[in-house]
Amino acid sequence: MNPFLLLAGIVIGAGVFAATLWSTTQIFRAGGHLAKLHIACLTLTITAMATLQLTLKLPSQIIGGMLILAAIGAIILEQKWNRLLPFFQAAFGTALLAALPFTG
Repeated sequence: MNPFLLLAGIVIGAGVFAATLWSTTQIFRAGGHLAKLHIACLTLTITAMATLQLTLKLPSQIIGGMLILAAIGAIILEQKWNRLLPFFQAAFGTALLAALPFTG
């Protein structure tokens, strides 16, 4: 196993955990399009984790692409440092789209 990929996975995993908590908070705090994007990010993140658990490669890649789009929308609409957390969801989506969890 490549130690760089392992470390990157740990950092992305911790960031995704924080971003998921933030998305949950923003669903109730934000309004309009931002709240809808956070609903999408939260739903897609949890669904992506389920596809990883079930080792479904193609569905995880599709969900990864959708997660990237939702996270980019959240990055655009968020303010100041809050933009950092959706970057982790976009990175997770990129890893899924590249099938990194399956190829290691």
